[in-house]
Amino acid sequence: MGDIRERIRHLGSLDKIITADAAAALFRDGMKVATSGNPLMGYPRATFRALSERIKKEGGIKIDLLCAGPLGSEVEDVLADVGGIRTRIGAIGGEKLRGAINRGEVKFIEGKGGQLPLQVKRGWYGPVDMAVVEAVGLTEEGHIIPSTAVYDSPEWLEAASAVIVEINLNRPLGLEGLHDVCQRGADPIPVVGNPLKRIGVPYFSVDPMKIIGIVVSDLADKPSGEGKPDRMGDEIGLHLVDFFHREVAAGRLREPLPPIELGVGELAGHVMRKIGASDFTNFRFHLPAITDPVLEIVEAGKVEWVSGMALRLTPGAWGRFLKDLERYKKCMVLRPVTICNSPEVIQRFGVIAINGCLEMDIQGQVNSSHVLGAKILTGIAGSYDFSRNGLYSIFVGPSTAKGGKISAIVPMVSHVDHTEHDVDILVTEQGLADLRGLDPREKAETIIRQCAHPDFREMLSDYLERAKKEPGHIPVLMEEAGSFHAKLRQTGSMKK
Repeated sequence: MGDIRERIRHLGSLDKIITADAAAALFRDGMKVATSGNPLMGYPRATFRALSERIKKEGGIKIDLLCAGPLGSEVEDVLADVGGIRTRIGAIGGEKLRGAINRGEVKFIEGKGGQLPLQVKRGWYGPVDMAVVEAVGLTEEGHIIPSTAVYDSPEWLEAASAVIVEINLNRPLGLEGLHDVCQRGADPIPVVGNPLKRIGVPYFSVDPMKIIGIVVSDLADKPSGEGKPDRMGDEIGLHLVDFFHREVAAGRLREPLPPIELGVGELAGHVMRKIGASDFTNFRFHLPAITDPVLEIVEAGKVEWVSGMALRLTPGAWGRFLKDLERYKKCMVLRPVTICNSPEVIQRFGVIAINGCLEMDIQGQVNSSHVLGAKILTGIAGSYDFSRNGLYSIFVGPSTAKGGKISAIVPMVSHVDHTEHDVDILVTEQGLADLRGLDPREKAETIIRQCAHPDFREMLSDYLERAKKEPGHIPVLMEEAGSFHAKLRQTGSMKK
């Protein structure tokens, strides 16, 4: 109990320690359950594992699962495996849950990053029955010390009728102080001057009476590997570095560069490494998650500050982070999604928003979420907030997929997440299309010339030239706009 007393400093909460099985017994069919974290780390595991085992044995329980971003497989997939999720609200991280949604077995309501927690607080989705959060401990006053993620936990803890806290002994108490927890209200958000200056408190405020159980776990993360070399990601990163240099030379950007937001994933990691390896320095990052490449740029001494919602680190990077924790705490801060993704903060920081996508069309519209317009991958999540409010709205992705059979540049995307009004720059390994100040015909020509793969340029140019002959502001042939996707469905390839 000595170690536990160091973790649970609120003596009145010590008698609330229960097993994961006892916590699982507290769930009822139809409950709306909110949790937080990201697919690699920072989310509660033991409670949901135990709930999955209970459902496997007893059946009869389906919950509505709330989290603004994607979660790890030890929440989403273990519950999807046993039919334990009725509705997923937010975004998707688990492959098995994704499959269940696309088969129509689980309902999915796509959430918009920083907007979803605020909508829940306004009652759009009904009352929240339970919040389950990972923590490193409780303060003397009964406040919750966050783990490696802040994300949407503050809103869930406020909205929920009951709370289960999962204390992970694999998270060091030294994480305390990395967090800056505050909630959006009617007043302006006071993130000015030095973004590392705390505007909130280093804990989650919660009424101790709401906490109905504390589960102690020591479950380690199951993160992905370091990722393989990616020529496309490297090329995209180099195109962006060249673009930033041109913008500086033209006087539209100054050094050091404005804060950069970049999504997560292997391609994003390669892009980030190329940006970090450039001759730019004193980087400022405003991110959904702090990843391995960001840590590497900090270690290279090229970072001024990093603001994020969570850590998302592989085992090697996590070890380095813990070894030099105090150094990282001096240049990093974790805040809630409602602050990080706030239009006010994004606009005032002048964030360069860089996000990935599935496909782009020749008008500059972007599909980030649905394959062939139907099958969901993850959801729009935070790209919704950043693309609409960033100083620059940039979307990146490879020009082809499936071994070159699919063109990521098409006449019209099969699903629109980001309209042409939200997109400034498109980048593939082929090149960069600057769409600012261009009319629809000029946009189409630029995207085909700069971003399309050579195997598909002729097809796209032929479509465009014929579309130009039709009357109208936007060159489009409605009867052929989906022809690339139709051919893919019929033959397995978009090629002639």
